[in-house]
Amino acid sequence: GYDRAKLRLPNAPHSALAYLGALMEIETVAQAMATPVLAAFVERLMHDGIVPYVKAPAGFNAGAYVEAILARFRNPAIQHRLLQIAWDGSQKLPVRLLGTIGDALASGHPIDLLCLPVAAWMQFVRRQARNGVALVDPMADVLAEVGRATTGDATDDVARFLALDAIFAPLSADDRFVDAVRDAYVRLGDGTPAAVWRALSD
Repeated sequence: GYDRAKLRLPNAPHSALAYLGALMEIETVAQAMATPVLAAFVERLMHDGIVPYVKAPAGFNAGAYVEAILARFRNPAIQHRLLQIAWDGSQKLPVRLLGTIGDALASGHPIDLLCLPVAAWMQFVRRQARNGVALVDPMADVLAEVGRATTGDATDDVARFLALDAIFAPLSADDRFVDAVRDAYVRLGDGTPAAVWRALSD
């Protein structure tokens, strides 16, 4: 319980900040937290999207833990670069976000908040590939290939990413997950800073 809480509560929002923030061309965690739409999204993600599925041990105050994490994220003295947190997405997404999404689906809860960072990762991979920027990831070659093959059509692009079983199986067989990721991908538009801003402002 406690380990899972420690893994999911700081790490899922860290990844969310990394991919959404990188698309918005923000450089550090503290700068991302100083961007109101992004900070508000991350708070909502933690309280509504993650806390309900953390089976915390007795005496563990999830609300206070969330506030402590957010305070640490806001600390401008910690120069934590988003592009560095964005490394190894293929390894981090399953642990940081997909497990929580699986738990939410199993209990019939909405997953739209959790799917936005997943779609942002896809948009990030697509942008880096199209700009010829190498990804730091064990699956970098495969991801670059998928990223270069994307067309901007959400159904098509998301299907290409979800075909990566090493990352997305078995969730990719769940229509609710596929639909939610596709909706999130559509919300992010062309993945430019302005488009991401609009998605977060909705």
